[in-house]
Amino acid sequence: MGCTPEDLVRWLPQALGSLYPQTSLIIDGNVLLSAVKPKLEVMGASKPARKIALLEIPILELKLCFSENWSASECEDALKRFDLYTRRGGG
Repeated sequence: MGCTPEDLVRWLPQALGSLYPQTSLIIDGNVLLSAVKPKLEVMGASKPARKIALLEIPILELKLCFSENWSASECEDALKRFDLYTRRGGG
């Protein structure tokens, strides 16, 4: 993802909706969100920024792990919402 950990934390409540309170988030070994029995675990690592001329884009590599009792369609729905809310574009 082209964002910082702070950007992601700011986006997550809307990106996850009702799943947000049941989510844990660990970035670069730091626990940023904690849930007792998370339905979604998001783990990430900051990578070197990509540079295009004077533009610098932060890079965050993420791994999303859903609870085992979730169906494929539930996971797909959550991923679609996450993708929709975190997608950034310009033009």
